[in-house]
Amino acid sequence: MARKGRLVKGAVLLGVKYGPQLWVASKALREPAKEAAQKVIASEQARRAAYAHARTLSEGSILKVYRGDRAYWVVFTGDTAVTVHPMTDLPLSDLIRGVDLTRRVHTDERVSPKDRLKDHAATALRRGR
Repeated sequence: MARKGRLVKGAVLLGVKYGPQLWVASKALREPAKEAAQKVIASEQARRAAYAHARTLSEGSILKVYRGDRAYWVVFTGDTAVTVHPMTDLPLSDLIRGVDLTRRVHTDERVSPKDRLKDHAATALRRGR
């Protein structure tokens, strides 16, 4: 029982000593974390919209491309680019220039979240993050 008391006392002392610094750091990092989470959510919503659109097309497929720090999902029918999610002012030809088209995901293929995570990790390594 004495050990628990020492542990609690040590935790309280550390909280008193470093608590204000943690509070300031959490306030400073709250907005960047919120923006990063919103970016991930927006990308997932765009992927779902692109996938749903590709399922309505003959030989539909989707491909994730990056411009700057923004991810776009290009929808294909066969080998022709049809549209992009989320919408952008960039022409489709500029978005898919220099991109490996063999990485497209066809709508008849089921991609698990685990496979998407592996693909995301590999992409992040290639981009140097």
